[in-house]
Parts: sequence; structure tokens; C-alpha cells
Amino acid sequence: MKKRKGINMKGKFMMAAAGATLLVTGCTSVGVTPVNSFSAKPANCQLDIYASEAEIQRPFQTACLINSRTGTTAFHRKNAAAAIDHARSEACGCGADAMLIQATDTQGVTMTTWGQGKAIIQAIRYTD
Repeated sequence: MKKRKGINMKGKFMMAAAGATLLVTGCTSVGVTPVNSFSAKPANCQLDIYASEAEIQRPFQTACLINSRTGTTAFHRKNAAAAIDHARSEACGCGADAMLIQATDTQGVTMTTWGQGKAIIQAIRYTD
């Protein structure tokens, strides 16, 4: 009996499953580096947002540094604003009153990803 070349049904199923997995994975990630120890606030706390340190009119200390990245699938919001939104609960967890946006980036679609939003944030706590 001659073996057929090509992909059998099991192989096609495995390829389809792998493709589906790639489509829905690529989760959001938020890395937090504590700088000072403050009491945590509720995850939905209100935060002021600043684009530069010159805008801040109150004395403050850094609570933590946050590196936030959006998911990379077709179903995620993939811009810097989404990355900042994902960082809010972590900033509240550090006890922050505000977020100072240090850098943002939006990566476009490539051969391996649907794109990604990124933000580096300094979560701050007012000291007055």
C-alpha cells in the first residue's frame, strides 16, 4: 500500500487548534516594581493622569513603577490608552493617587502579532 503525502485529518485538526490558540492568546501583562510602601486603595480608585512632571502641582513620592502591555490578539484593544487603563488597578494597589505617564508606544500588526499597546508609568502618591 502506498502512503499518501500531505496532511491527514488529525494533522489538519492539530493545525486548526494551534491557529485558534494563537488567535486568542497573547494576554495583557502588567509588571509592577514597588518603590515605597503605601496602603493599597480599592482597584477602581480615582487617579489623576499626568503627561509630564511639570504638570504636577503637589508634592509627591513614587509608589511604584508599572510596565503595562495590552494583549496581542485580534480581540484586544491594542493602543497606549488601553495599556494605561490596564495599569490603573495596579496603581491603586500601590496606594497611588495619580499616574505619571513616562512613555507610550503602539506597535502595529506584524507577521507574529496583531499589534500591542505599551505604557511605562510612574504611580505617585501625594504627600500633602
